[in-house]
Amino acid sequence: MTRVTFCAILGSALLVGGGAVTPAATATEAPVPATEITLSVVPQPGTPGAPRRTVLTCDPASPLPHAQPACDELALVNGDVSRVPPQQAACAQVWLPVTASASGRWRGVPIPPFSQTYTNDACARIAHGHVFDF
Repeated sequence: MTRVTFCAILGSALLVGGGAVTPAATATEAPVPATEITLSVVPQPGTPGAPRRTVLTCDPASPLPHAQPACDELALVNGDVSRVPPQQAACAQVWLPVTASASGRWRGVPIPPFSQTYTNDACARIAHGHVFDF
């Protein structure tokens, strides 16, 4: 058998037998299930100010201010907004009450619905890390 014939046979065997590993044949990581958390901060009736609403996504983080820190904080508590610790900041106790709410999915799993009233918007922004700081 000549060298050219041997190389042609060996090459055909690798193609047919699957001996060659191609990038398409390697294992790939499973995609992270979607995170979509609807957030709102709504002034109580008679309180000045406009409602704020947004959708936070993670993996990758949405293009919101403080989205990546919010996603990092939520990752530590498996998406449970109520368990995210407050920012290290002072909150002025001015009575302009707002209700902060969150609902949706963390990495594909429904999160516990969250709704709490705070003395004002600034306090709502820092009460649960960066989650409501949008």
